[in-house]
Order: sequence, then structure tokens, then C-alpha cells
Amino acid sequence: MKLSTKYVINIIVSVLFFPLAFIIVNFVYYVTLTYIIDQQNHIYYEKEKLETVWRQDANRWSGQSDAEILTDFQNNQQYKHSNMVWISDDGEVLYMSAKATILPKSPLNVSEVTEWTQKASQQNLVISGYIKGSQNQGYGFLETPYSIVGSQWEIMRKKYAPFWFLGFLCICLLFLFNSWIFFSKIQKRLVRLQDHMQKVDQDGIPNIMKVRHEDEIGQVEHSFNQMVNKLKQSKYKEQEETELRKKLVADLSHDLRTPLTVIRSHAFILDHESLSEKGSHSVQIINDKITHMGELIDNLSSFSLLAAGKLPIHIQSTDVVKVIRSSLTSWYPLFEKEHFEINILLEHPLIWEIDELWFKRILDNIFQNILRHASVGKYISVETYPQGLNAGIRIQDHGSGLDSVSDHKGAGIGLSIIEMMCKQMNLWYTMNSNEQGTVIMITK
Repeated sequence: MKLSTKYVINIIVSVLFFPLAFIIVNFVYYVTLTYIIDQQNHIYYEKEKLETVWRQDANRWSGQSDAEILTDFQNNQQYKHSNMVWISDDGEVLYMSAKATILPKSPLNVSEVTEWTQKASQQNLVISGYIKGSQNQGYGFLETPYSIVGSQWEIMRKKYAPFWFLGFLCICLLFLFNSWIFFSKIQKRLVRLQDHMQKVDQDGIPNIMKVRHEDEIGQVEHSFNQMVNKLKQSKYKEQEETELRKKLVADLSHDLRTPLTVIRSHAFILDHESLSEKGSHSVQIINDKITHMGELIDNLSSFSLLAAGKLPIHIQSTDVVKVIRSSLTSWYPLFEKEHFEINILLEHPLIWEIDELWFKRILDNIFQNILRHASVGKYISVETYPQGLNAGIRIQDHGSGLDSVSDHKGAGIGLSIIEMMCKQMNLWYTMNSNEQGTVIMITK
């Protein structure tokens, strides 16, 4: 059954619940009381009948002696569940049952009798009748508890009324429990789906979940499983493409080195031959392009190894300023040759846990990019920040920015290598490049 159908049924039951529950409880209550009445004898006195019988007996006792009347009071089984009181016209109490409402001391006046009658009527049905005995005359009072006054059905209904309320309460609680179970099951299934989404395998993809019900939530679970299958297929396809790309890069790097070596050797031979000025210039251009091509191949190879996590790394405590000075020593003549304004400020020491060779590679890529892309601004600045929370290196140029058009613009592999190496050495790398220049920040 669909979840929406169950929900509609639950709403209909909720609307019809109270009238149906009232009818059912009353029916069961009526049947039960009828059975109890048929099976048991319950004490009850009908008011009109009791009044008639008591006054008939009062007339019957007329003319009898006090002893005969009192003996009849004591032995009369018809009134064994009631209490009797006989007060003479002089206010003397001639007879009083043990459980009767307490009377003031004799003799009584009219107001005291009236007050007593009112007090007794609060808990009992009080019926009076005038008794004319041969010796004394006065009013006889019959006290019957209200709990046994009425028809047999009325007495039973009063006695078992708490069971009616208890039965109605039980049905209400059963309805609330059923509603709670209904929504609790929905909540548990949604929480189960949420938990399953958060549990992922080593590839970061959730596992297939078992569909237990073919309702709306079950359809969501089926859709979730379809999504997981598509993610796994995409992940598998991505891994295959990555492996293929890595193999292609490795093969290209290997295959390109051989012809570049041959070209470089022939360019070297031509460089030592007698050539015109134009020919010598062409040989120089060939050498530059071969060097650039070799650097691209190295970057491709390094990028492939870094992506696969196979490039060896040796983390140790390193004097970063010393590494920067060593790298600048190699690049300083090249910047001077291109007439760069060089600003070096390495006053603050930096000791980091890094791989020295990797960090040199990062600096080489940065200086190489500045030399190629920032030759217009003719400016480079390398400085260190104070040791502490913001300790780091700031490298700046006044070039036209990395987004500008340049004959030396590449595919950005060098920048990707810088970012990947910094990440694996737990260094923060940020770069801000615009038409006024490029600023690179490396912090620990």
C-alpha cells in the first residue's frame, strides 16, 4: 500500500474516531452491564415503590403496642439496607438504627427534627410516615443511601461508570499509540536513508541500500540506489581515464625526450659552424624552444607523479631563507640580464618542516613564470614575513598578469605543480594576479 493511501486512511480514522469510539464504548458498556445484571443480584430500591411500602407499613403499625412496633423494626428484612428512626410527638426518640444519622439528645423540638432531616437528606433518601401506636404516636423516618436508590440499571450505571471512562481512555490511548507508530516508522525510514547517505566507502560514495517497502519512500530509496550506481560508474570511468592519461603523459614524456636530444645535438653542431648572423639567431631560438620544451616535459612528468602520489617526498626541518637565497643565486644573473629591478628582503628567519628539493622546484617555477610573463614590468620582489601566526613568503612582480596574452603562455601545469606540492607539504598557497602584477603568498 502506498504511503499516501495510509496517510489518507489515518486522517479519515482521525476524523471519525471520536463518534465511533463513543458508539463502540457505549455498546460494550451496555452489553457488559446487561450480562452482569443477568448473572448477579444487586441491591436496589426504587424511590416511588419504597415510599409506598413505607407508608403502608406505617398504617399497618397503627394500634400496635410499642413493643410490637419495635420488634417489627428489628426483624423486618425488607429494610435491612436502610436505617429507621421513630420520634414521638413529644420529641422523644423511641427507636434509632445503629447506622442512622446521629440525632441530638432527647427531647427534640420541631426545628431540631427539621434540621436533622435536612442533614440526613444530604447522603440518604429520607421518607417519613406517621405511626399511630397504642401507646405512642409520632413520625417514623426511613433513611436509605442514595447509592442503592433507583432502578437496577441506574444503580449499575453509577457503580460501573469509571469503567466506561477507562474504556474510552484506553481506546484514545490506542489511537494515539497507533498514530505514533505510523509516524515513527516514517521517521525511522527517513533517518535510515539519511544515515546511509552519510556513510561512504573508500571512494567517498555511499553503498547500495536495501529497499524494504515499495511505497513513496521506497521509490526515493530506488532513486538513491540508481544515483549511487551512476556515481560508481562515473568514478570507475574517471579512474580509467586518469590511468590512461597518466600512461599517455608518461609515454609522451619518454617519447619526446629522444627527438629533443637529437635536435639539441644538431643545434649544438650548427652553433659551432660558420653561420650568418641570421642563422646564429635562428639556432639560438631553436635552443630556447628546446629548453622550454624540456621544461614542459619535466612538468608533465612531475604532474603525473604528483597526481598519482608517487613523487618521493622527504619532510625535514629546513631553513627556508637559506633555500630562497640558494635559488635566487641561480636566477639572479638571468633577472639582471633582462634588466629587472630586484628587491630582496629576507630579514626574518623561517624554519619549516618541508622537502627542500620540492620547495626549490616551487621557487624555480615561480621565478621562471616571472621571467617569462613579467618581463614588461621589469620588477621582482622576494621578502619574508615575521615568524609567528602569519609567517610566510611574499613574491611580487609588476607584469601584466597571468590572464594577459603572451607568446610564452602555457597550459598552467607549472602553477598546478606549485599548488599540489604546497598542499602535500601543508603549506598555504595563494595567488592574486591582475594587470598591475602578480602577488604569490606561501605560508605555513
